[in-house]
Amino acid sequence: MLSILIPTYNAICTELVARIHAEATRLDIPFEILVADDGSRSEIDEINRHITTLSNCCYFPATENIGPARLRNWLADQAKYQYILFLDTDVLPVHPTFLADYLQEAIQGGVVCGGFCYQRGKPSAQHALRYYYGIHVEEKTAAERNRHPYAQFISMSFLADRSVFKQVRFDEAMHIGYEDTYFGILLEQKHIPLHHIDNPVYHLSKEPSREYLRKIRNAIDILSRNIEKQRTHVRLLQWYTKLERYGLTGFVARIFQITQSAIEKNLTGEKPSLKLFAFYKLGYLCRIRRNSISE
Repeated sequence: MLSILIPTYNAICTELVARIHAEATRLDIPFEILVADDGSRSEIDEINRHITTLSNCCYFPATENIGPARLRNWLADQAKYQYILFLDTDVLPVHPTFLADYLQEAIQGGVVCGGFCYQRGKPSAQHALRYYYGIHVEEKTAAERNRHPYAQFISMSFLADRSVFKQVRFDEAMHIGYEDTYFGILLEQKHIPLHHIDNPVYHLSKEPSREYLRKIRNAIDILSRNIEKQRTHVRLLQWYTKLERYGLTGFVARIFQITQSAIEKNLTGEKPSLKLFAFYKLGYLCRIRRNSISE
């Protein structure tokens, strides 16, 4: 019936597993919960191993970091039931009928995305960027996501028929950043049905703004090396293509170089500007593309 797959890295997943296990047990369905570690610190690894005390739960430790795309593909290969539910480790279901709601909408040979949201509250200054970007940009209803379903694919929480992974895999060359977008592109190319529903998880990530900016830069570095794969599907690349068409990428790169420190000061503060954040990503992409061309 259901294989629940949770890739984890330096995050404790015991509460998530306990909640999912409790609902699956109540539903009285055949299920398994597989948690695979990606080289977490030893103290976190030790805590997560406790999930093996629950029935139908397996934990796979790792000695090295292989990246989320490769880990997801590996987990999909281990699953034994028809339907696969992928969950990020830093989420919790919003509704107590989370699994039941997913299974009710399951598509044979297809994919269902439940969406995600953020718990409301006032963030600390060092966590403000991730919070405000989440609630103002990332959160979307199912109706909004279904307007462009493949472009809105997010791997944080999705249900798929296991047969999907015989046709489509996460691109391991991307390692981290935009692999979700490319997975959505592949689903569309293979004409695999994809539907969005309102069955959200809370995204519990509380990344400090400086760490979040570092991850964004790393993701854009990888995106820049795979630009032709996603040029027409990633909004950042669409803006870059427009600048490129008018010969403005060098100009934007120079503006970014001059203003980067000032923008980062704003983005790591209590009231980050999301418009500046959008320019930050575009400016950084223009700069690294210019540098790679000149080398």
